[in-house]
Amino acid sequence: MSDTWNLIILDAAPPVKELGCLAAGDLDGDGHVEVVTGGDGGLLWYRPDTFEQGLIAEGHYAVGLTLEDVDGDGLMEVVTTREDAETSAWTILWFDSEQDLSRPWSAHVIDPTCNGSAHDMLFFDVDGDGVRELVANAAYCAVPGVFIYKAGADATAPWDKYTVSTGIFSEGLGAADLDGNGRFEIVHGPDWFKPPAQGPLAGPWKRTVYAPSFREMCRTALVDVTGNGRKDVVIVESEYADGRMAWFENRLAEDPENPWIMHEIGEAAGFPWNFAHSLDARRDMDSDEVHVFVAEMAAGGWGQPYNWDARVTEFVTTDGGETWHEERIDTGVGTHQATMVDLDGDGVLEVAGKEWGQARTLPRVHFWRQVETPSPLTRVRHRLLDRDKPYTGTDILAADVDGGGQPDVVCGAWWYRNPTWERHQIPGVYQVHNVYDLDGDGRDEFIATKKSTDAKPGNWYSSLSSELCWIKPLDPVAGLWEEHPIGTGDGDWPHGTLMGPFLPGGKLALMVGYHSAEGRGDLPQMFEVPDDPRERPWPKRVLAEIPYGEEFVAHDVSGNGQLDIVAGRWWLENEDGAFRPHKVVEGEDFDNVARVRVADVNGSGHPDILVVEEGLDYAETRQAFFVRIAWLENPGDPCTAPWSVHVIDKMRSPHSLDVADLDGDGELEVIVGEHDPFKPYRSRSRLCVYKKADPQGRAWAQYVLDDRFEHHDGAKVFEMSPGQPCIISHGWVDSRYVHLWEFV
Repeated sequence: MSDTWNLIILDAAPPVKELGCLAAGDLDGDGHVEVVTGGDGGLLWYRPDTFEQGLIAEGHYAVGLTLEDVDGDGLMEVVTTREDAETSAWTILWFDSEQDLSRPWSAHVIDPTCNGSAHDMLFFDVDGDGVRELVANAAYCAVPGVFIYKAGADATAPWDKYTVSTGIFSEGLGAADLDGNGRFEIVHGPDWFKPPAQGPLAGPWKRTVYAPSFREMCRTALVDVTGNGRKDVVIVESEYADGRMAWFENRLAEDPENPWIMHEIGEAAGFPWNFAHSLDARRDMDSDEVHVFVAEMAAGGWGQPYNWDARVTEFVTTDGGETWHEERIDTGVGTHQATMVDLDGDGVLEVAGKEWGQARTLPRVHFWRQVETPSPLTRVRHRLLDRDKPYTGTDILAADVDGGGQPDVVCGAWWYRNPTWERHQIPGVYQVHNVYDLDGDGRDEFIATKKSTDAKPGNWYSSLSSELCWIKPLDPVAGLWEEHPIGTGDGDWPHGTLMGPFLPGGKLALMVGYHSAEGRGDLPQMFEVPDDPRERPWPKRVLAEIPYGEEFVAHDVSGNGQLDIVAGRWWLENEDGAFRPHKVVEGEDFDNVARVRVADVNGSGHPDILVVEEGLDYAETRQAFFVRIAWLENPGDPCTAPWSVHVIDKMRSPHSLDVADLDGDGELEVIVGEHDPFKPYRSRSRLCVYKKADPQGRAWAQYVLDDRFEHHDGAKVFEMSPGQPCIISHGWVDSRYVHLWEFV
């Protein structure tokens, strides 16, 4: 992303299967711009300035949508097409809010039996009577075409319909007086249409091809590039992975025999354009600059590969289209039907958009906002602490191993000494899982597991075990450690551990969840720490009857002064050392919670729960899916009242999570890392930071710190020195590396 643009996620989980349409305008006349979007499931409105949102109507809506004051009351209404659930027929209709967006909207039919779903819509005064008519195309149907709709005296009754063309399938619609004769022409994809001599409603119109090398599915925009007072045409192929973009110089007056001259835009940006389904153009009358906005989808249709380099960009010319300067807004975030609009009334344009969505990517609503000063969250430097780690570590943590007063990094069976970061072996153990001052001497000890006795040669995973021990560093630089057995857990290997004073009298206990909890149903266990932790084995028992084997977090959720435990979608109420489970979320949701944190997200004074899901299919497709990063809102009565679910974003199997104040403003940010074990060297997994865009945690700004490395139980924050936060991480299959990101 450009340092001067911030991506804001308005809604990461709209109640729809996909989002096709988008338009923006002030619907209720209160001075706030709303974004309207819809698709398979409903038609929605969002107010980016205040982060409010609401439902216009349920149903399945097409890509075509526009806003217009249909009834002359001074307010814009929503015009779109909806599919009949029983007959699959499409209807063009308009919705009226009557100035109260929160009340039920009224629907009025324009065309009860249109030829097909309208992919493009616009209003302009076709016949010069001072009233703007609706122009809409019909796409993906037996009889495609372009049609004009004219309202009668009663705009709530069906409108009269007139034909521009039939039998020609295209996308991309625009209208202007192209030849300067005072009458409007229509641009439809690579064609333009001239009205008949008898008048625009006497159709059909005469078709002429202006872009003979362009395919039919396009976005088009009309703007005066040359400055001669006539509109030129900007076009980009929108539904192809190898699309092209150009502007066509309008020379209808100067050279009727050769009226359109093609000029490519942004040669430096390169071809092809990958599903560039957003196009906008404008001329700045003060500076004579011409701006062309274009953006690609990340997940195009028809089973196309995901576009990890989707571009959101603007091209600017100051010399009549001779040369173009590219101003990149973002890279790697796709959008669909996006447009540039002043969302907050400050005179500066934002980019309002949304992701169309598929089953693997899911839709979301977002916008980009320009900023004067780049966020400190964008200033980060990466280094590899290790690029040759012998095998995968299951955990990574920061702790003062050598007693030098500054945190070192521990991963697998190794520790990395701050500040030179040389690697040292920890003898006798296979994985280090946790750190705690067990014996109260002011120095950290470590919870670890031994190498399995059933290990297979060359198979690091078979070496994992649940034979627990704790180790004390004596002279760790020289490799001297003291080891004490704990006991053997009943699961395969610890996938989540937690140490703390959970028992009466402040006695310590170790909580262990097992990787086999999901497959075999192994329950989490508690190991009680004896008064002398060197005694063995530590007594063990089932922590709670919940099928959970991932991360645990300690927090006094109940507010009674005892440490409770948060475990995925459960929280375990501490009743003097016995733990009673409460479901935070009912139903099937959040069965695959991978990592968890606790923080007061909305400033209510109550601890909320942050979770990330694991979304992997090892059995069939071998894919990592887009799943939720969410926070679960504490209702104030956590034992009986329901917790609300708020989705921050969706990422590919985000198996790493932390929260910390990274920029020093007193607010916690959310740190997340993606996990894709199926493409370790081509996964494009991201490390992201999310920052609240509003105090209630309804909208979030996303900052991508890196997109090169896979993350598993990583993305953890520590302070390398006071006030200097850093992020450490590692991968599961991308296992050689140990990472450090420093904010500079």
